[in-house]
Amino acid sequence: MKSIINWLAAAATFVGLYLTVKPQQPLTHWQIFFIAIIVFVFVIAAFLDIRNERNSLPKKYKSKAKINNYMYNMLKTGGACEICSRDASWIKEDKIFALLIEKSKNQELTLYVHTKTKDISTLEKHGAEVVEYGKFGFEPFTRFTIVNSTNHASSYVAIGKQKPNEPHVIEELDSSHPTYSMAKDLIQSIKAADDNFKKI
Repeated sequence: MKSIINWLAAAATFVGLYLTVKPQQPLTHWQIFFIAIIVFVFVIAAFLDIRNERNSLPKKYKSKAKINNYMYNMLKTGGACEICSRDASWIKEDKIFALLIEKSKNQELTLYVHTKTKDISTLEKHGAEVVEYGKFGFEPFTRFTIVNSTNHASSYVAIGKQKPNEPHVIEELDSSHPTYSMAKDLIQSIKAADDNFKKI
């Protein structure tokens, strides 16, 4: 909404400027062509900016099927992924699990879970890295997935949350956002705690 208002204000300024300096004589073909190019570039820039703002807004899903569809599409195009979840129960859906098997084989999947389930153990056997933080008494409240974790420029974190009787909300925050850095720090802390636990 903010970007729409900004672009409408810019358009009003542009029109006002044109009316102020509008020549008395009819416009030449080159002048018309030049103005058309400016308007075209202006419209494209506005469209891209508004679309990016809409894409960055939290996404709301009312059904488990829609949530799973979002997760599948995110993971399918997400490169290397790091998932922090209590038991990752949502991976049970067939198409999601098959996709995660492929990611595991390609060394593109890391799971941070409280307790290993049968499905998670299967992914581990296929090459996924699994860190079981419950054994050393760690219990993070946040559940999130870091997408494209090996490419900082295109990486982002998807955080899911839900309040009683409300849709499930998923927010995507890019690598420049402080929350992304906090998620990476949390993962590093879990890894360090796991390494120390193994030494005991």
